[in-house]
Amino acid sequence: MSINQPTDIEVNAIEVTPKPMNELQRAKVESAINYSMLLSGGVGIVPIPLVDFVGVTAIQLALIKQLSALYGVEYTESASKRIISALVGGAVPAFGSMTVASWFKAIPLIGSVLGSSTMMLLSGASTYAIGHVFAEHFEKGGTILDMEPKQVKEQFNGYYEAGKSKLSRKKVSPETAAAPVEAAQAA
Repeated sequence: MSINQPTDIEVNAIEVTPKPMNELQRAKVESAINYSMLLSGGVGIVPIPLVDFVGVTAIQLALIKQLSALYGVEYTESASKRIISALVGGAVPAFGSMTVASWFKAIPLIGSVLGSSTMMLLSGASTYAIGHVFAEHFEKGGTILDMEPKQVKEQFNGYYEAGKSKLSRKKVSPETAAAPVEAAQAA
């Protein structure tokens, strides 16, 4: 066979099949996200700088693992860490605030109170956003390995704001909660 001869190559496309969920499964997903959001907020109160940050990351990884199991998607810790870092780290104001809030706790009395309350809000909101972004991606038939943080950035930011509103006890209207979904569908 010479180099100039055409060669037939068979290419198999991977089909992405959406994974619709029934109401019970959807309730389990929402419950896992909300529980993890509250747990992350609680860990955000820990008065030791950076311990809270590590704890929140562990909760977010556990949430992704739980969502993977609910959707029947293979869990990969290293890819999950990469995506969390890209999403949270890419939201410069959010990440900067979380890091500053964590270190702010080192200042006696006032720093601890301000840092803890800020970290609680930001940790819970980022966990809420991560949970919803992964759940939607999995429901569309995606996996951890094919998630592109750049493509879900706007969606993450919308859910992050919704999570902050939810945690700060502001009323989140159905329109506000649906905004990230509509923005993702428009893209």
